[in-house]
This record gives sequence, C-alpha cells and structure tokens, in this order.
Amino acid sequence: MSRGDRVGVTGGATGSAQARPHPGLLALGYLLFAAAGAMTATIEVLLVPSRLGQTLIPLAPALAVLSNVALPAISRGLTDTMVSAVPPVAGWLVTTFLLASATPEGDVLLPAGDTAITSYSLLGLGTLAGLATIWLANRPGAWTGRWLSSRLARSGSDNDGGR
Repeated sequence: MSRGDRVGVTGGATGSAQARPHPGLLALGYLLFAAAGAMTATIEVLLVPSRLGQTLIPLAPALAVLSNVALPAISRGLTDTMVSAVPPVAGWLVTTFLLASATPEGDVLLPAGDTAITSYSLLGLGTLAGLATIWLANRPGAWTGRWLSSRLARSGSDNDGGR
C-alpha cells in the first residue's frame, strides 16, 4: 500500500466522520424513526390475538423485540448521534401504552383472558428490548457510523493487501 493510498483512506474516513447531517434533516430523521416505531407498535398490538386454528401464536412479542432492537440500531448507525436511538423506542412505547388503555366504553386492544400472556409479553419484552438497545447503542463504539466505516475500511484494506 503506498503513502497516497493511506492518505486517501484516512482522508475519506475523516471526511465522513466530520460530516454531520443538517439539523433540519436530523429532526426529520428522528420524526420518521418515531413514526416507524409507532407503526410497528400498531401492527404488533393488532397481531396479539393471532391464532392458527385454536392455537394462539405469540407473534407480536417476537416482532416487538425485533423492531425495538432493529429500529434504534439503524437510527443510531445512520445519524451517529447519542439521542438517535430514542425516537423509535419512544414512538413504540407511547403508541403501545395508548393502545393498551381502555376506551371509555371499555374496549381494549390488548385483551386479558387467554391472550393475557401474549399481551403482557408484548408490553414487557418490547419495553425491555427497547431500553436495552438504547443503553447498548449509546456505549462508545456501538452502532455508530464511525464504527461501521472503520470496519468496512479495514476489510477493504485487508483485501487490497492480499492482491
């Protein structure tokens, strides 16, 4: 690897690390990720009473865990800001707990009875996964753009060295 190649790789990594999104674009991204969290919460709450024949399928808690890990991780990786993992989880939490509350007429979307385990699993596991992901995403070197770009740059330089 020549000196010019090293400068190009370092300059590219430094240039991408210094480039911050415009604050308006960042706010729009936060809003979109909060809306994505709200949409996944709505879908998951509606999937709580899913059945295959007479058998209850606990699809909603599994999707809650997946969405509350994936959305904050993607948000944190794209924006590389400390608070970027919060909007998807906040949107999910607000929507889920609003949909879990009863209407004045007594209607509920997260029923008790035979589906209570699925309802409570959705609330508990989804909240736990979201909060754990926020905590893990804000540790140094976790899910950041710099971490990802350094991994990609390192694997690219290893491949070039072998040629």
